[in-house]
Amino acid sequence: MSSTPEGRSLTSSEVARTLGVSQVTLRTWEQRYGIGASDREENGRRRYTSDDVERLRRMRALQAQGTRAREAAELVLSRTAAETTVKLRRQRIAEAAELLDVATMGDLVDDALVSLGVAKSWTEVVAPVLRAIGERWAQAGDRNAMAAEWALAAAASAALDRLRTPVPARAGRGPALFVCGPAERHELPVKMLSAALGDDGAPSMFLSGLVSIDVLRVVSGRYAPSAVVVWSMTSPSADVRTLRTLHAEGIPVRPAGPGWRGMPTVGEPLPPSFSEALASFGG
Repeated sequence: MSSTPEGRSLTSSEVARTLGVSQVTLRTWEQRYGIGASDREENGRRRYTSDDVERLRRMRALQAQGTRAREAAELVLSRTAAETTVKLRRQRIAEAAELLDVATMGDLVDDALVSLGVAKSWTEVVAPVLRAIGERWAQAGDRNAMAAEWALAAAASAALDRLRTPVPARAGRGPALFVCGPAERHELPVKMLSAALGDDGAPSMFLSGLVSIDVLRVVSGRYAPSAVVVWSMTSPSADVRTLRTLHAEGIPVRPAGPGWRGMPTVGEPLPPSFSEALASFGG
């Protein structure tokens, strides 16, 4: 997740404000741990790319979760090195999906989540494979492709369950709650979004589907969430009545997913792309 504008690098003061750290801290991280700006101006001033900011954001998030600075830097840099294997990861997962080898897919997704982080594992590994399988299913009506898509979604969902427990809320800031529409069967994208937010060090909880409105009321009353994201992949699962009821009761609902397109929604919708949706929770 990065707020760096497309094609523009940032100064150290801009990065410090974005991350909520001092410029001294940024220099210390670079000098001690080798994690900092990729570019320099002619006068020697540091310029940070979007990738630089993403690494620093993860460094800060790991420290906020209690990881020591040197260990946090090593974890961040090891993930950067692991990105070179993204194409191979996609290939191996696709092969396992064709064989309906759920155990192997689980191991491969587990490894990607640890090595790359949740956001990159989804946007660069799992989602592209699912799209390719889904296109084959849509174009040719291939039942084998339908089964492969199901197997990969199941393996990826189970890998997220193994990854971690929800990040506890910080003082003064409730978690973002993620829930599916009552008829929604495609929960993996929003489950990944919730996990990616937690991976960034922010409080989040995934409540899955089939959560009644009364349960949402109780959970919201207990956790005072910063947002309740209601996901719908398809229009039949977009429950406008539930969305309006929660909104009227002061619960900060945010509709998300293509299922809400054209619906009379309330609340602030999440941006359509995964990276933009993740970035919308920053600040």
